Amino acid sequence: MTLVRFFLPLLLLLFLPQQVPAEEDTGQLIGRIQVEGVETYRGVASVWDVAGGKVPDPRRYIVIPSAMAALEADGSFALRVAPGTYYLGAIVRFTPGPPLGPPRPGDRVFLSPGGEGDYFKVEVRAGETVDVGTRSGGWEYEGFAPEADHGIRGIVRDTAGEPVADLLVFGFADPSMSLQPVGVSDRTDAQGRYLLRLDRPQPVFLRVRESYGGGPLMGGGYVGVYGGAEPRAVRVPEEGIVEGIDIEVIQLPPAGTEERRPSRPEQPPVDPGKQ
Repeated sequence: MTLVRFFLPLLLLLFLPQQVPAEEDTGQLIGRIQVEGVETYRGVASVWDVAGGKVPDPRRYIVIPSAMAALEADGSFALRVAPGTYYLGAIVRFTPGPPLGPPRPGDRVFLSPGGEGDYFKVEVRAGETVDVGTRSGGWEYEGFAPEADHGIRGIVRDTAGEPVADLLVFGFADPSMSLQPVGVSDRTDAQGRYLLRLDRPQPVFLRVRESYGGGPLMGGGYVGVYGGAEPRAVRVPEEGIVEGIDIEVIQLPPAGTEERRPSRPEQPPVDPGKQ
């Protein structure tokens, strides 16, 4: 039996659907970020729907934005979104790695949240363009605060029980995991450990992927759902961290491979002298 047939119910849960409104039903946000001494910009501009209750603060947790776009080389950005009121934020990268995604320690954060916790809100109407102008200043991101108010902690392992590093754990409020995530962890460490920080206590369904982007699963990547083909909710209490929520992932074979079976990561050769 191939992995596609055996894990079909699971694989159907492992997509991040992209719901893009028609252009005539959207408005546009434009602006520019300016940093003294920077000539070529790398980074991302993002918005979070105020009505959806997603209040961004990467010092405490990571919430997926409603929309995002990479900064142009001159620091300008353009975002097309549905009508509504949004928190607007931007990151200028001073660290290696992809331009999209949350800030990394050493990057510069602009707009929302401000260094003192203030937020920049903007209202968007259908068919209109809002220009927020040129924004300078910002503050340096130093990473998460030492403690989390709410969250889930555990280990991500493959089918052989080995920890898997560099993966992301997404949290969803709905069991089909078809809506926008309510949170995402930092990448798993060398021991497969993750901490998903949340902005509020709520039941959460967990899914593991390698990247922030949605769309089809790529061959060779790791994917997984807490509970497997029957997702299980993790209930986060009013205070504290839920411990020991381990998630098993499968590794898809390279694209174009006919047989899709789980594969165990290559193990280092054994030194006979250490046996």
